[in-house]
Amino acid sequence: MCALGVNLNEKRQLCHLHAVLLCSPVDPIDEAWARVEADWGDEEAHRRFVGVCVALQRLPEAGKRYRHVRETDASRSEDAARQIDRLIVLATQQLEDTKVVRGTTEHKRTLTWAAFFIMLMLMGAGAWLLLRV
Repeated sequence: MCALGVNLNEKRQLCHLHAVLLCSPVDPIDEAWARVEADWGDEEAHRRFVGVCVALQRLPEAGKRYRHVRETDASRSEDAARQIDRLIVLATQQLEDTKVVRGTTEHKRTLTWAAFFIMLMLMGAGAWLLLRV
């Protein structure tokens, strides 16, 4: 057992599993896209495909594939455009999640002024003690 409570053998098996997935000759995105192509009308297949792209941080690749369908297949063009709109919304949400909000300085200013006045009081008390002697 390691410090995190995970058995070392389990840890090795997980590492091996990840290595197998990463070294797999079949790209998970290609596999998910093949399911989408096989049953274009299945919304769940589209969701799974986009989920795989998000999990692998390859969302632009999903956009490229849907754009290709939109430009080359008139019968599926409208559906592909709708999927592209969903991808744009998803990408925008991801950007919003990574946005860094600038911190406010209100509390820092208050703390600085409080520390300044406490310092002045201590210096005044020290000077008063020195002059009293």
